[in-house]
Formats: sequence, structure tokens, C-alpha cells
Amino acid sequence: MNYKKYLTLLLAAFFLCANNANSATTNWQENESKASRTRLVASFYQDDSGQRKLIAGLHFKISQGWKIYGNGSDGIGLPPSLDFTGSQNYLKHKIIWPQAINEEETIGTEVLKYTVYHDEVILPIEIDLKENGKPTELTLKINYGLCKDICIPASESFSIKISEENDEEALALIQKFYPKKISNDDSTNDNATNDIVQKTENQSSYSMLISGIVLAIIGGAILNIMPCVLPVLSIKLLSVINHSGAKISHIRLAFFATICGIILCFLAFAGIAAAIKITGNSLGWGLQFQNPYFLIFLIVVLVFLSGNLLGIFEISFDQFVATFLNKKISEEEAEKNIFIPNFLSGILAVLLATPCSAPFLGSAISFALSQNTTTIFAIFFAIGFGFSLPYAALIIAPKLVYLLPKPGNWMLKIKKLMAVFLGATVIWLVYVLSDNIGLIQSLIATALSILLLLCLEIKSKFIKFFLFITLVTTLFYLPVSLQKKSNHWTISENNLWIEFDEEALHQLVEQGNIVVVDVTADWCLTCKLNKTRVLNDKDVIKKLKSPNIIAMRADITKPNEEVMDFLRQHSRFAIPFNAVFGPNAKNGLLASEFLKKKEFLDLIDKAGN
Repeated sequence: MNYKKYLTLLLAAFFLCANNANSATTNWQENESKASRTRLVASFYQDDSGQRKLIAGLHFKISQGWKIYGNGSDGIGLPPSLDFTGSQNYLKHKIIWPQAINEEETIGTEVLKYTVYHDEVILPIEIDLKENGKPTELTLKINYGLCKDICIPASESFSIKISEENDEEALALIQKFYPKKISNDDSTNDNATNDIVQKTENQSSYSMLISGIVLAIIGGAILNIMPCVLPVLSIKLLSVINHSGAKISHIRLAFFATICGIILCFLAFAGIAAAIKITGNSLGWGLQFQNPYFLIFLIVVLVFLSGNLLGIFEISFDQFVATFLNKKISEEEAEKNIFIPNFLSGILAVLLATPCSAPFLGSAISFALSQNTTTIFAIFFAIGFGFSLPYAALIIAPKLVYLLPKPGNWMLKIKKLMAVFLGATVIWLVYVLSDNIGLIQSLIATALSILLLLCLEIKSKFIKFFLFITLVTTLFYLPVSLQKKSNHWTISENNLWIEFDEEALHQLVEQGNIVVVDVTADWCLTCKLNKTRVLNDKDVIKKLKSPNIIAMRADITKPNEEVMDFLRQHSRFAIPFNAVFGPNAKNGLLASEFLKKKEFLDLIDKAGN
């Protein structure tokens, strides 16, 4: 059957990507200034005496007009410096500097001489191991300077598991810049090496893209059962119930419309992400919940949906359009027009889902936001596809809907129950908004939303229109304007966590301390689940109270550029974000988005030992 073929292909792609974790080549890391790209390659080889040795290469591709500094340039530039802290089975290393270009610069009466590299260079690194034959993993952080008309500092981090087998492609790359023979391939001239470089790049890019798409589909599917999506359950259930007695064609159209709404919304996110990235700015998943206007808009929408479920008024898109176009739509025609309401429900489901970063989803989004425009659209489309899978299943097997009971009086009770779910969502949004603009202002916004709903009961069209416009204007202006004139009180959860400070973090680590970092927000329900399950666990709290362990918490309920820069340094664009820094993990050990107690405690031990 076809599904077996697709399943086989999916599993093959997944294992291909998993195998890349043990590859001899890391993914490219691109500097934010676009001045250079860097990666790490490594492999074992046998020298002339037959001894087995490990060699690595730091591969730089430098943009036109830019340069990096070579050995002996400490007086004027910043040559690459290497830190292998946290590596497994690593003893020491030595950089074999390739031939560089000699340059000089006159400052006053002093002539400064230095060496530089342009275009492309690989710095070969001879690595001695603690014990041959044991598993080896290199964790490398580099700091270096890039110069053109201006000079900027740069830093990158890499991690690579070394395969026991010799990798001829990696060795051929390093051989071009290494004086001793390490590769059995004699075709190491410029053209051959360029072909290998291009082939390796293409394979790496393809594997990364396939991996990102697989993770995005899985993450999107899991998003359906995450805490932040549960409030949408009421909308989904009513949609299914309303179609339990419909024709199969109508059922398929309804769920197809929902899928269209979901996919379009994710593609819109991709377009916004690409546009922001092109302008040189940055963004993250769920950060629209930092915007008070967006939160107020969602509160209004959910108050209206709750009112509809409670029978205060009926939402009829067809009759609204008919009135607007000054034409009559018959009941039969109105029943057929089921596309737009379900299309809009798909969009609303996505909007309410964005505070969550499900397992695999954070990794997929972080990968997408660091790539080109085509990849961004591909990954976001894959997330939307994964999120749409339950609806796709009902399109393939629409008769499943017939198993539900037929519509009847029992639906009135279901509607009231669903209204309670939506009401709970409104309370949560008010809580998130209160941390952004204040509690009183948030309650005012909620009261105005309810008044806006009751305004629909007014008979006079003129008075209704006047009050509607007045309330909408007041709703989006008054709460935020009051917030600017008031102080926002913040209460620390407890004395265990201190406020995040990146400079203090590095100082504490240099002093031999372990620093645990938690980046959270009130709108992130997955973050709250992690707190309840792991961070507030008595064993974890006891561990965090140890003398040499400091717990830092950063809150991005409201925009915080310093914290977002910190996330980008670790190639993350979504929360939850949890990491542990220490003497053996100066670059940080990242935890999974969905925290596990044992994993978290093990990371703390690994960072300190």
C-alpha cells in the first residue's frame, strides 16, 4: 500500500538525519554580520609510522573584502582562539597555522605587522587524546575577529562525535592546508578539493533540511496535545459535532477549510519571519504574546465566541455577508457555505497554539529562523502540515464522524461546557495581559470586551454602530495608555532564582560555579508545565540550593532584547529554554524543551564534574 511506502521513506530520512550526528563534519555556523561561515571537520588517520591519530580542521569561508587574523597578530587583531572545555577523551591540541598573507598598518610613527587570511582557509588542529580506543566527542568554542572597514568580534560553538572510521572526505579537506600527508586520496588539487567541499556542503544542507522538516511535522502533530492548545479543544469538538449528521462531502469540505486556515496562517508566519530576517531584525516563536494589542484582540474574539456558545447572539457569517452585499441568501445556500467559518477556526487554533514549543518544534523553528527564505517557508509549512494531521485523518476517513451522536438537546449542555473552556482561556489571557500592562488595566479591557458583546443586543442600528466604534477605540487605547502612567509591580517567585545577567553568568562560571538558566514567560504554558513537573520538584530545589549552584531566571513576558540575543547565541528562537553552565560546560549544556527531572539533574552534574 502507498502508506507503507511513505512510512518507509519517512523513517529512512529520519535515520539519515540521525546518522548525521556522528558525521565528521558539523553544520555551517554563519556570523550575524554575514562576514563569514565556519564549521568543524575531524577524522582519525594513520601517520607514516602507522600510529592512529586525530586531526581536526576549523573551516572558514570569508566574505569578499573581509579578513581574519593569523598567528602572531595579537598586537593588532584577534586571531582564532580555541576552547575545548567539555570535550570527551580530549587531552590537548595544537594549531598548525597555514601560510598567511603578511600585512602592515601605520599608526602614527608605529608600524604594526600582522598576518591575515582571505576568502577560505582551514586551520588544521592536531589533537592528543587521553586514551586511544575510547569514544571521543569534541566540544569547541572559538573567538576571533573579523575586519573590513570595521572590526567585529565573533564567536561560534561546535560539537562533534568522532567516528572510529577514517573519513577520506574530511581528511582531503584538511590536507589542502596541512603540510603532512594524512589522506590516501592523491587528487587533492584545488579543483578536486573544491568538488569535495561542494559535495559535502550539499549533503550537509540536504540532511539538515530533511531533518528540520521531519522534526517540524512531528512537532506540529504533538502541538495538538500540548497544554496551550487544549483550550482550542472546545472549538474543535463543536466543529466535529456539528458535522456528525452531515454529508461526507460537507464533512470533507469543512475539515479541508480548517486545514487551509492552519496552513495559510503558518505560511503568513513564515512570510513575516522572512521579512523581519531580511531587514536584519530578529524574532521568536510565540513572541506576539508580548504585544498587549494582540492579547486584547484575542480576548475580544474569545469573549464573542463564548457569547455565541451561551446563546447571547448567533454568529452567522452568511447572513452578515448577505446584509453587507444587500442580497438575500437562502437557508439552503447558507448551509452549503461552510468553508469560511471552518477556515477561520483553523486560523484561531494556530493563534492560540503559538505560546507552546512542543518537543521537536523548538529545534525545527530554531533551525528555520537561521536559514534562508526557502527553508523558512518549507519548515513552517511542515509545522502546519503536522498540526493539520488530525483533520487530514478525518478527510481520509470521514465516516468516523458518524460514530458521534446526532445533534440534539444534549448539545446545549455541551455548548455551555465549551463556553466554560473558552472562559478559562480568557482568564488565562487576562493573567498574561496583567503581567504586561497591569491587573487593573487588564480587567478594564475585559469589561470593555463584555460591553462590546452586549452592545449587539441594542435594537437601534445607529446607536449600536456608534457605541461599537466608541468601545473598540476605547478598548485598544485606554488600557495601554493607563499602563504608561502606572507602575507595574513584580513579585519574585522565591529567593531561589536571581534575575538573569549574562555578564554575571560568565563571571560566576569562571569562579567555578554552576549556573542554571531558565528563560520563561507568563504566556508560555509549556514553561509553566516544566516548572510544575521539574523546576519546583523538591529534589531539584534541593539541588539548586547547593552552595556552588546559582539559579538565574529570565522573563520575556514583555520584550527583552538582551535575553533574545542570549537565545540567538545558542541558536534558539523559542522557549522554554533551559541550560546549565559550569567549569566543564562554559558554552552551556542545553536541555530539551519538555524538561525531564533526571535529564536536568544529570546536566547539572555533568557541568560541574
